[in-house]
Amino acid sequence: MNIFGSKGTIKYDKEKIIKLSAEMFPDDLCEQCGRCCIIHVFNSTECSEPEVVYCKHLDTETKRCSIYKTRFKKEKECLSMLEAIMVSALPKDCPYVKNYESYEEPWFYNCLRSKSKD
Repeated sequence: MNIFGSKGTIKYDKEKIIKLSAEMFPDDLCEQCGRCCIIHVFNSTECSEPEVVYCKHLDTETKRCSIYKTRFKKEKECLSMLEAIMVSALPKDCPYVKNYESYEEPWFYNCLRSKSKD
């Protein structure tokens, strides 16, 4: 029995990941902060006013995705929660990761927290 399919390699199946992620990480944990919708952060020097670029589908006032129910079909860059955790895209205080000691957030969240306190 070949578990790797006909080509002998493991295939990444986005649809399966989305389904598994939905089972593991239910939407009701979400605080709708919009931080998982950050797609780029630019910074010329360490912690000096990072420029944040959000997904074009995020309403930055309501913190809601305008295509939420169909986001994975319409926006190829949108990560499932499982993928976001695997690539460390979430802040450490996110309900999906806050109880994982080994989780490390991206560098820019500390800068963003410092900026919001000013």
